Amino acid sequence: MSEEQAGELPGGPTGARDGEPAAEHVLRLRGPARTWEESLPVGNGLLGAGCAGRAGGELLSLNDTTAWSGGPWSPARAEARTVDGPAALADARRALASGAVRDAERHLLRLQSPWTQAFQPLADLDVAVGLPGGEAGDGDVERVLDLDSATATTRYALRGLAGPGAGGAVEHRTWVSHPDHVLVHEVRAGVPADVRLRLAGPHPAATSDLTGALLTATWLLPADVAPAHAGAPDPVRYPDPAQPEARWTGCAVHVSTDGRPEPTPDGVLLRGARTTTLVVATASTQPPPSSSGDGTGTRTPAELTARLTARVRAARARGLDAVRRDQLADHRDLYRRVELRLPGAPVPAGGTLPDRVAACAAGREDPALAALAFHHGRYLLIASSRPGGLPATLQGIWNRQLQPPWSSNYTLNINLQMAYWPVHTTALPECAEPLHDFLDVLAAQGTRTAAAVYGARGWVAHHNSDAWGHSAAVGDGGGDAAWANWPMAGPWLCTHLLEAARFSTGEQRLLLLRRAWPLLRGAASFCLDWIVRDGAGRALTSPSTSPENHYVAADGAPAAATTSTTADVALLHALAAGCAEAAAALGRDEPWVGELLAATAALPPHRVDAQGRLAEWAEDVADAEPHHRHVSHLVGLFPLDAAQLRDHAQLRAAVARTLDLRGAESTGWSLAWKLALRARLRQPEHAAELVRMLLRPAAGGAGHRGGVYPNLWSAHPPFQLDGNLGFTAGVAELLLQSRWEGPGAPVHLDLLPALPAAWHRGAVRGLRARGGVAVDLTWRDGRLVSASLRAQQDTDVLVRRTGAPVLLRCPAGEPVEAAGALGGPLAAGSPGASHT
Repeated sequence: MSEEQAGELPGGPTGARDGEPAAEHVLRLRGPARTWEESLPVGNGLLGAGCAGRAGGELLSLNDTTAWSGGPWSPARAEARTVDGPAALADARRALASGAVRDAERHLLRLQSPWTQAFQPLADLDVAVGLPGGEAGDGDVERVLDLDSATATTRYALRGLAGPGAGGAVEHRTWVSHPDHVLVHEVRAGVPADVRLRLAGPHPAATSDLTGALLTATWLLPADVAPAHAGAPDPVRYPDPAQPEARWTGCAVHVSTDGRPEPTPDGVLLRGARTTTLVVATASTQPPPSSSGDGTGTRTPAELTARLTARVRAARARGLDAVRRDQLADHRDLYRRVELRLPGAPVPAGGTLPDRVAACAAGREDPALAALAFHHGRYLLIASSRPGGLPATLQGIWNRQLQPPWSSNYTLNINLQMAYWPVHTTALPECAEPLHDFLDVLAAQGTRTAAAVYGARGWVAHHNSDAWGHSAAVGDGGGDAAWANWPMAGPWLCTHLLEAARFSTGEQRLLLLRRAWPLLRGAASFCLDWIVRDGAGRALTSPSTSPENHYVAADGAPAAATTSTTADVALLHALAAGCAEAAAALGRDEPWVGELLAATAALPPHRVDAQGRLAEWAEDVADAEPHHRHVSHLVGLFPLDAAQLRDHAQLRAAVARTLDLRGAESTGWSLAWKLALRARLRQPEHAAELVRMLLRPAAGGAGHRGGVYPNLWSAHPPFQLDGNLGFTAGVAELLLQSRWEGPGAPVHLDLLPALPAAWHRGAVRGLRARGGVAVDLTWRDGRLVSASLRAQQDTDVLVRRTGAPVLLRCPAGEPVEAAGALGGPLAAGSPGASHT
């Protein structure tokens, strides 16, 4: 997109050239995928695939949201070893009270369970194309991911017939339907070619069959998979397939072709095919409890195969034109709600995404690349988190390894939360439903953990979980307390339920709060038991950690266990305030709400340390890792937006000082968190630096240096989805910030609060604010040109660009133009602002 086009927002994200997707909505790569991190991802929240296009074919790495190791028995196994939990907790508290931190951490080991289970790969579907006689394809490979249609395309020419004019062009097209729960892969060849299909999984095969046009296979899922970092001697263990707890996963592929099918030992060969279409379905038996996948109610491979066969035949019976039409409508209903346009140098002919990333790293300004990454994050969330599925894992819905990094599970001390930061601000509330459903399962397991391990009421969760709701501290008796013994996941996750309500209005808001109420009450009950009083009557949390970080203890070595870290205090204040908010809205008068408010009010307040930073620990201690990637003690500013930090100039300055001294360099997700924090601090120059770091090429090795892989996946390294989604949330914060303070109070909007200088011209459509307000903005030379607000119900809005806010009245459903009231020009044809 040229700079002149920035700020124009047509009805759909298409460019001016023959209806091609605009540059902000398409990823273009040249050459085959050499690694998994170069594949192009597609998904519908239940079924995912990484498309690793190559010269002569496409390799589809298939995943299903229900394909996990373990089973419903896994959480009980995890808690079995912590039989002396209440005694261990009491011993750890006594040790901390006496200053014996090493004894405390030794006792905390007694509270640790084995590891969570792992998200598993399902199968590889290899589609190889060659000339008759087996000659392989060759030539340049073009790969495209169109975010607007959710379609991955691979194009190349067959050897000896190079060039479209010679008829040797081949095109593969892959997309996944959420309404029909199938993946469709289409192959179009300019000349009759041989298409070889192979379906292979990494797990022991149960069944494999080719009947007519249908290829099916099922595989046994592992009973237990240890994380790679655990060093377990037998890391992947399979159950006895004859046992009733054995779980299976499977795939069905319906083949339509104008070629001549010939069976092969591992698939089928289609001779002389110009057109081939594959319809793919996946599922597992006994799916995890918060999912509603196609395997529900099945226990045997035969039952699973029958269900998958019915799924692909139903899609074929509807007709693929109808399936495609519904897939596009379903995806675009979500994807097109928001669009961002930013200036950028025109993409040269033949220019690819890696070219753009490299040019930016070399110093070329290309804000439109940030717009592409913003849209890409929303695309990834739509593709990996939809109603009926499980929440997005550390890698979304994509994984090729039996022992993926950190088990590709749910890390609850920042990463799962970050994955859902852009849900409401970028108008994707449906994508949060899997998270809300999962919290019901986590709380049910966490209730048992709280009672059995801690002798406490309510429910608890720690830093790791999985599809089965693992809620106990992991580490298996040898984990570092810095990450293992952190029981504050419940309060943090509850803020997501509260945020869903704050972005809603009317009866929908009340419905969300009614659903959240049992979870809030359970989390609060645990926290009331967790908060203790010291000998002087002061309230504190004990034991306490600041997730994954260490301080230098009195003996000169790193330590993690302490009392009342800043992160604990911030999360507990947020939970207490949210419970009071929900109680008022629902008309609940329950004593525990007041008890929680009183207990949290007695916790130590935020403070500034000797270096001018927001203190991370209850006392001034030296940092064991001054540049640590986690900034958990800043959670109160973002995402929580605590009034104490927001409105207190000295504490805001301390947050900025903390970020300055901690430094920008870090993992992809940490850079994204810092981006959102700099946005809240209204520091566009720091935000611009973080955007550049997030969008630079990923470095090799395992160091903590974020960037992006050639397919724009965010690097920890390795790939983690939270970096992509945190980036999208951070960009939204640069453009719009909002606050809702309850019924009858105005909604607070800050427009373009941290706009980077290079983004001097642009437009955004469809951002969402708390209080149910949609916002469209256009700006030029850094000055607001138009600001259209649309409220779901009659709403008073306090709008600020710079200087004092202006109060506007927004009637339900009517667009109100705010730019004029803020000193900017009115957009042509917009109604004038009604303000006082």
